[in-house]
This record gives sequence, structure tokens and C-alpha cells, in this order.
Amino acid sequence: METLIINKRRELPRAKRIIWDIATVLLWLGFIYLWKPVFHIFYRIITLNAPADELSDWIFGEIHSVTFEHALYMLVGTPIVLFILSRLNRHQAPSEHLLYTSNDYANYFNIDNTQLQQCSNSQLVTVYFDDQGHIISMDDHIS
Repeated sequence: METLIINKRRELPRAKRIIWDIATVLLWLGFIYLWKPVFHIFYRIITLNAPADELSDWIFGEIHSVTFEHALYMLVGTPIVLFILSRLNRHQAPSEHLLYTSNDYANYFNIDNTQLQQCSNSQLVTVYFDDQGHIISMDDHIS
């Protein structure tokens, strides 16, 4: 049996991974672009390239460079883009089709299947490990 921990991203087709990576980079670039006026203001303040009165006028002009209309477009557009991306036809990884039985888990962890089934129906289970971290036994606490 293969390991039970699965990296599903690696199971996606290469073209779909590239598309999602490009979409992620574009959304991050858009987010950083929205912060461009603030970064520019901080740069001008830190380097002191302008007198204080000119700098204050320039800061006021930069703060208002993002209009209410642009902010409204971003406020409405971002959730729409994220909703569309979440509804795209998703690739189901082969692991999503597999359902492991308790017998598979018992064989993988080298424990008794009846003990595993009994503990899976319990609300409180104590698991005992050896020095290497392998499961030795399990004890269910029935109230």
C-alpha cells in the first residue's frame, strides 16, 4: 500500500497547475499595484526628495489617485473573479476516488482490525506509541 498522505497538487495536470499559478501571480500583482501609491509616498518621505509643503500636496494628490469608481470596481470585481475561479471545472485527483477501509488502515499501521473498529466508534481513544513513534495499541474509553 502506498502512503496515506497525498499531495493533490502534484496530481493535477501540468497545464492546470500553470494556469492556477499564473492566476495567483496576476492577483498578487494586482494587489501590490493597489499599494503602489502608498509605497511611493513612503519612498519620497524616506529619501526626503521634496520640501515638506510640496510633499504634503503630493501626498494628498496620491491618496486621491484611486477614485471611488475604481475602488468600487475592485470591491465588486474581486469576489466575482474568486467565485468564477472556485467554480471552474476541477480535476478530481485519483486519490479522491479511493475510499480506504478500516482493514486497509489496520494493515498500514500494523494494528488489530477489530480493535480499530471498536475505537473508531468511541468518543475518547488513547493511542499508545513506542519509541520510534509506531502505534502499539489503542484503548477506547466508553462512558
